[in-house]
Amino acid sequence: MWIEAKTLIIVSILATLAYASYRDIKYRDIPEVTWVPAIAISIIVNVLSGRYDLLHTALSMFPVLIVFVMSLLGMIGGADFLALLMIALAHPRFLVFPISLLTLLYSLLIPLGLMIYYALCNALLYKSFFNKIRCKEGRKTYLIFFGRPMSVKEMLEKKFTYPLTIPVGKGEFICRPSFSDDDEEEERIKERIKGAIARGEIQSDEKIWVTPGLPHVVFFFIGYILALLTPQHYILTILMH
Repeated sequence: MWIEAKTLIIVSILATLAYASYRDIKYRDIPEVTWVPAIAISIIVNVLSGRYDLLHTALSMFPVLIVFVMSLLGMIGGADFLALLMIALAHPRFLVFPISLLTLLYSLLIPLGLMIYYALCNALLYKSFFNKIRCKEGRKTYLIFFGRPMSVKEMLEKKFTYPLTIPVGKGEFICRPSFSDDDEEEERIKERIKGAIARGEIQSDEKIWVTPGLPHVVFFFIGYILALLTPQHYILTILMH
C-alpha cells in the first residue's frame, strides 16, 4: 500500500517540477497555485500513513528554512522556496540524508560550475577590462564570479539578463553582486541605462558587466531526480561498517 502511495507522491512532485521548470525557463514566473496540488497530496498521504515525526520532519525542513531566509534577502526567488518546501513535505523520512537537503546540494552544482566558468573566463579573457571598472558604490571583486562583460545594446535586447555594473556618470558605476527580485526595479534600472546612453555617459556598444537570471527551479528538478537516485541504503551500509 505504501509503495503505491509513495509512487503517487513522486509522480505528483515530478509532474509539478516539470511544469514549473517549463514556466521558469520560458517566463521566469510560476503561479503560486502550481505547488498546491502536490503539496496537498503529499500532506494527506503522509498523514494517513503516519510518516511525519518531529525529528525527521524538522531535519527535512531545515534546508527549506535556509532557502526561505535567502528568499527574504532577495538572493533567490519565492518559487524556489515553495519547490523545496513541497519536496520536504513529500519526503519527511530518510535513511541518511533528507531528500530536501540532497536536492538543494545537487541543485547548487550547476550555479557553482557556472561561477567557476565565469572566474576562469574573466581571469583569462577579460582581466584588463575588469581592472578598468571604477565602482562608485559596491565592490567589484564579486563580478569575477557572478557575470561577464556584454555590450549595453545586447544586454538591453536580451531577456533575463541583468546589469551588475550600472553607469552613474562618465566611467563610474554602481557595482552589485546580483539583481533584484523586483521586476519593476530592474526595468527602472534599464531605463536609467538608456538615459545614460542618451546623455552620452556610455555608448551602446560599450561593455558592462551582466549576469543571467537562472531558472533555479530547473536545478531543483534535476537535484530532486538525483536525490531519488542516490543509493542511501548503500551509503548506510558503508557507514554501519
